[in-house]
Amino acid sequence: MQKLALSTAFTSNRPYTGKALLELFQQFNVTGLELDYRINEAHYKRIREALKQSHLKVVSVHNFFPIPAVKSDSRGGGDLFLLSHPDPEERKQAIKWTSRSIEHAHNLGAQAVVLHCGYVDMSPELDRLYRYHRADQIDSPEARKFIHKKLAEREQLKPKHMESLLYSLDCLERVADKNGILLGLENRYHYHELPGIKELEILLETFKGAPIGYWHDTGHSHANETLNLLQSQALLDRFSHRLIGIHLHDAIGLEDHLAPGRGEIEFDRLKSYIHSDTVLVMELKPGTPDREVVEGIQFLNRLGL
Repeated sequence: MQKLALSTAFTSNRPYTGKALLELFQQFNVTGLELDYRINEAHYKRIREALKQSHLKVVSVHNFFPIPAVKSDSRGGGDLFLLSHPDPEERKQAIKWTSRSIEHAHNLGAQAVVLHCGYVDMSPELDRLYRYHRADQIDSPEARKFIHKKLAEREQLKPKHMESLLYSLDCLERVADKNGILLGLENRYHYHELPGIKELEILLETFKGAPIGYWHDTGHSHANETLNLLQSQALLDRFSHRLIGIHLHDAIGLEDHLAPGRGEIEFDRLKSYIHSDTVLVMELKPGTPDREVVEGIQFLNRLGL
């Protein structure tokens, strides 16, 4: 059975001190935690002190962690700065604050930093795409024509963003290597975000041998499969040999970050892709009740995850 960790994401709407947060986590049957991007500097300092008296291990942090000082009035986010941004100054900030996340991960003894890699700057018309889904017309000729058109637009506008992303990762690869940290490139929810399967092919080949790999998100993958943007299990079939970690959460249609066992995802199909060193993190939406957290952990334990 793998060692299971739990993301702090589900507690982000609760006013926990560092000590109270870790006392909560110690009630669950997990051995580690992921520190998510909604944690500010003051909260992080309290958590860091409380960790010294805890048996819990930080296995990963989610960029940008903690919330960058220049964004202290925000609630945090994985896209506060874009590694794929064509503007050199914006990209410089993304590299700077990601490097900081990597250094914090090293200081905490974590294995990995989870990265959002930006997006293609376009009009994705997501409302129209999701209307096709809600009307049960995602397989219709009209929807297929629309999706084909938008994906073609994405391809046309993508090169400058991929060039920027490659530059950013080249810089960050050296920081990660110095700190002994793995960088997990997370598959994203929206089709215009990076990386998709084509971009992962390029990125993982370019950085073969570097501390850069694939981070799988079960709910994001399910959403893309639901919208016929991706074949079932396609990402894991292709990139399991470079798999660093998995965000485990369930989904019903396009609603994700549910406790495992409460949705449509067949988690037992993941087992053949998981290695002994794969980082497994249950990542649930803010406000998830403790009871559902416990049930999700029990569900995964029954499957041997």
